[in-house]
Amino acid sequence: MNDKTYVALVNEEEQAAGFRPFVGRPLARVQAYAQEVEERYGIRIPADYLDLLLLADGLAHNGVVFYAIDQEDEEDQFLPGLMAENLATQNFRRQPEYLLLGHSDLFRYAYSFPERKYFALHADTLEPAAEFSSFNELMVNALKHEALGLFDEDDDEEDEEGREEGPFDEDFEDEPLEEEVGESPNEDVQKGSAPEKSKGKKKDTPPEKR
Repeated sequence: MNDKTYVALVNEEEQAAGFRPFVGRPLARVQAYAQEVEERYGIRIPADYLDLLLLADGLAHNGVVFYAIDQEDEEDQFLPGLMAENLATQNFRRQPEYLLLGHSDLFRYAYSFPERKYFALHADTLEPAAEFSSFNELMVNALKHEALGLFDEDDDEEDEEGREEGPFDEDFEDEPLEEEVGESPNEDVQKGSAPEKSKGKKKDTPPEKR
């Protein structure tokens, strides 16, 4: 299964709890946001995260949050804004090592510019806890295991399936890095699966969307 499957399952649980499902933004709006971020901060948002914004403009479920497009009017910002969260956490006077994409109770989910890979970082230290080869793999682990509390014997085989190609992929193929900042993350980081929380029951009610 890919991340779209688990976003759909999250939306099912949201609706069952009486909340509206998370919905995406039009392609033109996502493209305009990506251009605005690049022009203002010199940051290229990864293509597959832009694809998520087409499917869901951020989401929050059982402590797992992925950031949304920043809104000019704060009254309209129901979920944390991508750049607002990054600016509150790190210095953007030069290209940072990571672009933070979301968080859970224990981890921050991030894209590494030098490594061109995705990581779960320990929330308190921002040190790598797990490495993922794709955003699809990160999303599946975060949504399936942390947000939905689903565990089964077929995890490894089932979640090897990659994401579908999105409309932003062409613009990001073989893109040279403008600047590599900082040292590469620890090479001993666990690969291929998220650091698992306990396999207890998931929370009875999803968190507030505000």
